[in-house]
Amino acid sequence: MIRSMLDLQRQWLSIPRGAVLLIVSMLLVSCATPENHYDPIEPVNRFTDGVNDAVDRVALKPVTQAYRDLTPDAVKRGISNFYDNWSYLNTVLNDFLQGKGRQGFEDFGRFLVNSTIGLGGFVDVASSMGLEKHEEDFGQTLAVWGVGRGAYLIYPLLGPNSLRKTPDFLTSTLTDGLFWLSFVISPQAAIALTALKFIDLRSKAMSGTNMRDELALDPYVFTREAWFQHREYLIHDGKIPRKPQQDDWEEDDWGDEDWQSQGGAAPESAHRADAVGSYPTRSGLRSYRVNLSSHAIRREAEDMQRRLEAKGIPAEVAAVDVGGRRWFRVRLPDLFPPQLARRKAQAMRAVLPDLQGAWVSPASGSGG
Repeated sequence: MIRSMLDLQRQWLSIPRGAVLLIVSMLLVSCATPENHYDPIEPVNRFTDGVNDAVDRVALKPVTQAYRDLTPDAVKRGISNFYDNWSYLNTVLNDFLQGKGRQGFEDFGRFLVNSTIGLGGFVDVASSMGLEKHEEDFGQTLAVWGVGRGAYLIYPLLGPNSLRKTPDFLTSTLTDGLFWLSFVISPQAAIALTALKFIDLRSKAMSGTNMRDELALDPYVFTREAWFQHREYLIHDGKIPRKPQQDDWEEDDWGDEDWQSQGGAAPESAHRADAVGSYPTRSGLRSYRVNLSSHAIRREAEDMQRRLEAKGIPAEVAAVDVGGRRWFRVRLPDLFPPQLARRKAQAMRAVLPDLQGAWVSPASGSGG
């Protein structure tokens, strides 16, 4: 399977330039048509998602779990850094395509620093030098250019995507240093590098999928909504335009102002990931927790807790029973009003890749 994927990568280069432009043009036109709804091919997507899930449960997840159990944290971080670094030129390219010139030069500097001083990318030296990591891709670039997001798609083995982001397969492949390396190393080494990359990606997603399973949600709907929300977060660089509240949390009756009047810190001052404050509970008002990750094994939850505390973020591990099965949640120890809780969860997603599935839940009830 992995060998065939490598062959597919090589076939990208054999496609005539005109054909590539035609394919991309068709995708962009599809994005702009009114008939292209949010999820117009849901039955097909669900079938593909089911096949992907079966492959994951039978093959990828057990291998990934063994990798997480047997590999020291320092080694796992080094491997993630390595793959992130050699795919980082895609971010650099899209920085410039989006008109972010200064960020583009800084990101190129980050790539050079980690590729040299950082021992080929295994050590993230650039972050300690103040060169922040960004995440840009061609899908975000198309959004900046005004292209609509288009239909939701599930690709075999590769998972969630959209018509707008699909052309990024081409740019991310052609800017990946390991793709070009695969032409000069042995097929066995290329297969090993590709397999380890998929295991690393699956390991990063483990917390989010565990949380989805714990909450007993429709996996397809949950993944779709989480994917689109994360894409919005990336497109707007974490500054998502505010929309009118349409939930049932009754925030008009007990918003941030109510909490400030009771002595709580202003949301702006507590929004930073390292500035988690304590908020008083007001009689009659519901408070919410920010859950960062969910784990089937306590040791993994404690490992995540230590990683967060190393970044100056206090966290606690709480055991909860859901449907007769025990899970271990890593969460912030403080309670928050709903609006601030959601902002805090959003801020946590920017701290670590493993926190992309952070969610908010009422403090009362089971597992509160």
